[in-house]
Amino acid sequence: MVQISLSTSTNYDGEQNALIEDLGTSLTVNFELDEAAPEGGLKVFVDSDVEQIVNRLDLLGFAGNPTVENINPNLFGTSFDNSGFFLTIDEGATSASFAIDVFDNDEPDTFLPETFDGLVEANFSLVAPGEVSQDDLADVGTLGDYTIDLDSSSSTVIFADEESQLTDIVETPETPTEPTEPEEDSGLPLVSLNTGPDFLVEEDETVSAQVFNVTGATIPEDGLVVSVDAPNLDEFDLDSINVSEGGEIVDVREDGFDIRLTDFTVLVDLPVAADGEAEGLETASFTLEAGDGYEVNSDFSSGEFTLVDTAEEVPANTSEANDAIPTASDIELSPDNSQVTISSAIDFDISNRYENADGTFTYVDATEDVDFYQFDLKSGDIVSLDTNVKDPDGTNFFPVQRIFDAEGNELAVNSDGQAPGELFATPYSYIEFEAPTDGTYYVGVSAFTNGSTFRFSNAAPVFDNDVYDPFIPALGKGGESIGEYELTVMLNPDNLVILAEQRDRSNNIPPETIDLSQPGEPTVSLSFLTGTYANFDDPRVVSGELNRDDLLNDSLIEGYPNQGSTLT
Repeated sequence: MVQISLSTSTNYDGEQNALIEDLGTSLTVNFELDEAAPEGGLKVFVDSDVEQIVNRLDLLGFAGNPTVENINPNLFGTSFDNSGFFLTIDEGATSASFAIDVFDNDEPDTFLPETFDGLVEANFSLVAPGEVSQDDLADVGTLGDYTIDLDSSSSTVIFADEESQLTDIVETPETPTEPTEPEEDSGLPLVSLNTGPDFLVEEDETVSAQVFNVTGATIPEDGLVVSVDAPNLDEFDLDSINVSEGGEIVDVREDGFDIRLTDFTVLVDLPVAADGEAEGLETASFTLEAGDGYEVNSDFSSGEFTLVDTAEEVPANTSEANDAIPTASDIELSPDNSQVTISSAIDFDISNRYENADGTFTYVDATEDVDFYQFDLKSGDIVSLDTNVKDPDGTNFFPVQRIFDAEGNELAVNSDGQAPGELFATPYSYIEFEAPTDGTYYVGVSAFTNGSTFRFSNAAPVFDNDVYDPFIPALGKGGESIGEYELTVMLNPDNLVILAEQRDRSNNIPPETIDLSQPGEPTVSLSFLTGTYANFDDPRVVSGELNRDDLLNDSLIEGYPNQGSTLT
């Protein structure tokens, strides 16, 4: 088996292995293999101890003009929390490297995570096959077969805004980094099970998915036999089961089955059986059983499906897969149901997949996710659509909304709107939309990199109308911006803000001391709003004492640290 080592270097002239934004330095990452990479190349994963630190590198510049040796740049990606990266070394290569510039963002940056500013030390380490964390599996996938040179398994890189910050480093004796290479007796493999979708329609022979993941240790050469308890297995079409490479069904019982796992991720596609009988709602569960040679992940050990006879029995669908107009979820907005609140997420979901022509499935990863919802309006109807994230102080997820008609024409878009009762513009989205005609309309919710011009600095926009096609799934470009959100849709609300302001602009009554405009002349009016409010880097916001954008004072005040004072 190939043994691999890791090292890094920068072109900074000083003693430290440092990247300095003001100097525009670059990082070179080197890999050495003790034998040639196998057929098809060798996929490796390097992770760090600092979330989002990879975003402090110029990923966009690298994508447009990669500097690589024996590495396929098209297969370069980042982990779930952007603390690391994965890549594939070319077949036959015994060494590989890539070079990437540091990303120079404005400081202080009140939008991006704190790891984008100041002095940050990050230790990058090779991750062994089978050691990929549960959160990273959907993005990183299955690694190649390799072992790690424990003497060259990690490297520390220092990130700084300017060279003077390096004086803050206190030199300490270097201690050996704990290797991620699993030992033969390091413990039993940990097996996880995820399932989806929630509802299976018998008349459609909906295909269920069971995804088995193995972490924590190596898999024995003859595989790992795992038992699954499935008391309603007879509700499924076992003759049409499909198991991905690396898995094999070795025994089937009335109430379950055994599967041999020879790969760290194995997918099982199992259609529900169409028996033609009207049975109403039923449930079917799949649960990992304890067994010899492995442990069960208690957090991801089972899944449950609801079985229905026809699609009409499925409750209003606001779940995956809904990445395009044809698969949009109907939120059933109506005069009798004039306010609908949806809780969902831009993230990886096993249910979010699309069947290919050959019967296999393509899964939508977290960065590609878009959620579409549909509703019917009459001409002149007004809807307000307000998004808010579930964890505003613990994420950099900012949802964008785009409204379309049935032909896919974009009618409205917003990435940082101010809803009624919200002070100033928020990093979430708010839209008030008036239907021009009777029809079905659609709103797409996605990450902020879709459908808006967004600047990281005073240079050219990093994302400039990088929009998805509303008819093609899996075209979202979420990057690290993923998370949970709530979308509240109201039909003909009373508390309009944007449309009401637009309608009142021509109805202002000027003071008597001002000459009225004559026919054909313009009228100019002025109004203002002042306030001082909390920023998200305020220690009181971080501790939870205040919420971001809380009003601190009605006036404009100079010199408040960590607050913003604004005249609108």
